[in-house]
Amino acid sequence: MPIKQSMLPDHNLVILKHEGSIPDEEFLDFYKKFFMSNDVDLSMNLLVDLREADSTPRSQEALHQFAEFIGSSLSGIQTRIKVAVIAPDDLSFGLARMYEAYSDIVPWDFVVFRVLDAALAWLGLPEDLLDS
Repeated sequence: MPIKQSMLPDHNLVILKHEGSIPDEEFLDFYKKFFMSNDVDLSMNLLVDLREADSTPRSQEALHQFAEFIGSSLSGIQTRIKVAVIAPDDLSFGLARMYEAYSDIVPWDFVVFRVLDAALAWLGLPEDLLDS
């Protein structure tokens, strides 16, 4: 699975690690299943790790569909979650920032970072959280 999910409930965090190349359809399918799952606490913050993802362009249409789906899925959520994206290379950083522009309809705080330490600090988590 090119997107791996890890839950750290003690830190109110779900980590979504992208690996390799993930086509638009697979990307959208994963996130639809993730946000519709009864096993996911939608009040937990998210850390999206793109450090091992291939920098293949994601279509604007897929980003727009993703924003619309997430906006409707989270419309009833009272808690505003934080989403930190780690995108070290230029292409993934640019695509994540493009999504950020679409996500104004989504009830969350979405910020793109180049490095893990900055993302963890913004989430209020210890820098060594993922060392083990």
